[in-house]
Amino acid sequence: MTFRLELCRSLKDPDTKFDQLQIAEVVPLNLGKITFILFLSLIVSCIQAYFALNTEGLSHLIADYSTNEFELAKFLIGFGGILDAIVSPLTYLLFTSLWFWVFLDEVHFRQAFVVNTISIFIFTIGKMMLLPFEIWLGVNSVTSPFALGVVAHLFTINEYLIYFFGHISIFLLWTMIIQIYAFSRLATNRKVVIVLVTVSVHVLIILFTVFLQYVVTFFYS
Repeated sequence: MTFRLELCRSLKDPDTKFDQLQIAEVVPLNLGKITFILFLSLIVSCIQAYFALNTEGLSHLIADYSTNEFELAKFLIGFGGILDAIVSPLTYLLFTSLWFWVFLDEVHFRQAFVVNTISIFIFTIGKMMLLPFEIWLGVNSVTSPFALGVVAHLFTINEYLIYFFGHISIFLLWTMIIQIYAFSRLATNRKVVIVLVTVSVHVLIILFTVFLQYVVTFFYS
């Protein structure tokens, strides 16, 4: 049996799809589906670049740079966002697939790759749903109504803690639930181990992004 990845059906009927994934003799890498997800992510980032979103950190530089230099900085941030739309999902896909393959028993790399392809699809849905709020209300991922960044802002003024909690969204929780459910079918580990492996990889990823934010802030300050 050859497994056929159906992104929407995997979210609507995970029982059937993960049962099929468990017994499939051939599990393709589904490069076409990955390309489709990256295309959606790229479209979102192009729209963000067009509206000059995520450039609010440059506002304090207006007095220090000429108009051309300021516009160049905005262009570079937009272009970086477009590159990030491709690099970040692929990095997440490869890293988490290796992570689950290494730490969970009886999970093949291609099975983990399929599960995490569904994960990046969920994150892309999140980016698409946040986009109208970014354009019309000026919010970003940290102040997203779908994440805990706004709540964290009520309890702390530490921007890195706020940034950390801003990455904890309903789409992240949805992703982790899907991963835990899938690997509970595929792996022979106890569920508590699967939960710990799933949570730990996302905490590491968020901590790394917070560190990158610190580096960016350091160079812009």
